[in-house]
Amino acid sequence: MSKSSQKKSFWALMGTLILVIASTALFVYKYLEEKEHYEKWKDYEECGIQ
Repeated sequence: MSKSSQKKSFWALMGTLILVIASTALFVYKYLEEKEHYEKWKDYEECGIQ
């Protein structure tokens, strides 16, 4: 492979890796945010207050 081709492959791989990491971080953040919201309001929902 030529140097140019290796650089393109490297940056394509790095871009894909960054995208996967960012997507995973977003899913974890949303999950934790939803869990925190549920914990905050679960006592009120058990009482019938919404």
